[in-house]
Amino acid sequence: MNFKIKLPFVALLFFTFLAIPNVKAERPSAPKLLPYNTVVYLRVDDFPALGDDFLKTSFGKIRNDASVSPLVDRLYNEFINAFPQVEDELGVSVEELMELPTGEVALSLAVTDTGRPMFAFIADVGENVDTAITLLERAEFEHINNAGDLSEELIGETEVTLFANPGDDDDVYSFIKEETVVLCSSELMATHLISVWEGTATEADRTLADNRKFTDIMRNSVGAEDFQPQISFYADPLTLVKSTTQDNFQAQAALALLPTLGVDGFKAVGGSLIVGPPGFDTMAHFHLSLGSPRRGVFNLLTLGEGELNSEDWVSNETANYGTMYWDLEEMYGELTKVVDSVLGSGYFENLVEENVNVPAGINLQDDVIAQFGGRLTFVQQVVDPDVLNGQASGIGFKLKEPEKMADFLDTLIEEKAAWMSKQSHNGVTYYQTPTGRPGGPGLQPDAQLDPNQPNAQPPRPGPPGNFRRPTPTFAIVGDTLLLSDSELIVFKAIDTYQGGEDRLADAEDFRLVLDTVKSQTGEFKPSAITFSRPEKGLEFVYNLALGEDAQSALQQGAENNDFLRTLNSAFLDHPLPPFEEISKYMAPSGGVLFNRPTGLHFLNFSLNPENQ
Repeated sequence: MNFKIKLPFVALLFFTFLAIPNVKAERPSAPKLLPYNTVVYLRVDDFPALGDDFLKTSFGKIRNDASVSPLVDRLYNEFINAFPQVEDELGVSVEELMELPTGEVALSLAVTDTGRPMFAFIADVGENVDTAITLLERAEFEHINNAGDLSEELIGETEVTLFANPGDDDDVYSFIKEETVVLCSSELMATHLISVWEGTATEADRTLADNRKFTDIMRNSVGAEDFQPQISFYADPLTLVKSTTQDNFQAQAALALLPTLGVDGFKAVGGSLIVGPPGFDTMAHFHLSLGSPRRGVFNLLTLGEGELNSEDWVSNETANYGTMYWDLEEMYGELTKVVDSVLGSGYFENLVEENVNVPAGINLQDDVIAQFGGRLTFVQQVVDPDVLNGQASGIGFKLKEPEKMADFLDTLIEEKAAWMSKQSHNGVTYYQTPTGRPGGPGLQPDAQLDPNQPNAQPPRPGPPGNFRRPTPTFAIVGDTLLLSDSELIVFKAIDTYQGGEDRLADAEDFRLVLDTVKSQTGEFKPSAITFSRPEKGLEFVYNLALGEDAQSALQQGAENNDFLRTLNSAFLDHPLPPFEEISKYMAPSGGVLFNRPTGLHFLNFSLNPENQ
């Protein structure tokens, strides 16, 4: 849509209602007010309460720590003082804007039968209604000054203001009712909201709360003991695209392929965020609603179920961990069917043969895909705390026959990739691309080639001092093919598997998250789990920010930049404490993925440090 009437004022209104801190209007909640054909929806149940609940979380406690709060308060005041012109432009102060919402805030997009999109914005302002009136009056003044038309009309028992531009269909309707501000983009939307609100709606005026797609997702997204989410969201993009492209022949032709691909089985997506439920810091739900039985591309989701514990090669130094049960061999077969259904029988097999099998001298399906054992594992670890890309990652593929894969790799590399380096760590063979020395910095341009390795590639220049040169490495560790962008990840995995390093499986915080996952699974067995130590990632960023390079760059930038000058001054006046003072507020987090008949559901949670 082309809302050219209203910028900067109506647009600014639109966003400034989304600020933070008490009266809730007696009216239907957003799901019981918005139309049935809503395709995008975002709702905050209670804005001030959300702010209060945030202060109870780990990051809220860090913000209020005696050694941190002076810096945060200083930066907040600097932000407020940086916009003295706001009150002159809008007639209200920044503080008044920040305190405007007092209850529910909702944003939505719906579509008509003719495919026209309609937005709606709803915000409870309670005792701050005078501030809202001032903002709307200023928007009216600017709209008239920009040659827009302004008119008043009565819809039901409610007086509505219409912002319109001559020759432009993008109107904005605004009204304040029961201490709630409403902005919407069509008379049809305004009429629906008011009729439902005033109780004059007919049976045909169904609401979002009657939409089965929406209610199914919301039912799957409540917390423990039905603890209600503070933030909820929902989207039906397929309906949105179909409705808004009715007159577009090319788009309709593309949409006609969706049943063949099985994409029409996608219903909707949505979820929620719950802050501070009992025993947790936060809990987030994400639900992908799918039809049953699944067809086409959704048959590629060949998820399985299995052991939740981490593998014996995963080190306790891991910062982030995730494991998933996925049958890649079955997925390969389904992918063949999907591609052939669109492009013709045998197309995918010919594609693989010409682009993979013949050039590499292998059979991708038999030699590679068929060897995977149905479990994929992701690990991430800080390998160099002094550089910006100091976190390295690895992905492990469980193998059916590790010895057979080892023989295959040996032969393949010897015949097709002799330039790769074959080496050994604690008796375990690993392969590495020649981008640098194992465990050391990148080779410099003038480094000499080894005369005993005539097939070796010339070394590349080393990276800048604040970057780590990735050293792509892979090895078979136990029954897992592990690939990483750092040989240190592979070395750590080998050492851990051989008993020389502590395992993640034995760590107390991992066991705590695992027990929490098991308590959340109920009758459903998960297809994937995740584990994270947020303090490791935060410590990495924390140390980089306080390092000499970052501080030097900040001081230099402060010489010619007002924002950086303010930031530098704040840090000098209120230095951050040692990280140990911050880490005490942090707790591990985890997640679990369910492959349910109704779709995929992912639950992510962060534990409360006080419950560890």
